[in-house]
Amino acid sequence: MVIISGARSKPLDPSLPPPGPYSRVPTTAKMGIDATIPDNVPRERFHRIAYAYADEVKLDDFIGGSDRPAQPIREIPPEQLAEQIHALITEEPLYFADLCERFVAHGFQAVTRAIGMLHESGELWQDPEGKFCLRDSEFAAVPPER
Repeated sequence: MVIISGARSKPLDPSLPPPGPYSRVPTTAKMGIDATIPDNVPRERFHRIAYAYADEVKLDDFIGGSDRPAQPIREIPPEQLAEQIHALITEEPLYFADLCERFVAHGFQAVTRAIGMLHESGELWQDPEGKFCLRDSEFAAVPPER
């Protein structure tokens, strides 16, 4: 484990509240630990959870090669992709993952660069659920008063 105190977070992380006029990009920490069963509690008190559709999903379907070759990434100038993303989030707020799925042909890096450009220009904002939208749009979350 590596700990870097006071490190700034990625402003593209949709789980973070947008910085306000009097705040900086927040510091953050994320780590996942399954600590549901303490060491000093008998295991008989706990029951294994059953995941929905676990009996239908086969790991072998996701491991190994594919019959289809990977599609080549279609190059697109980040400014052009930023315009397309701008048009989409004008109509409805979208999560980062949704944007990546819609523009999968251009690749993950192109999407993050385009979102970064919108963020840098000050146009990008979030709705109350953390989806990307435009600043001052009907969907935009209102920061709490200080």
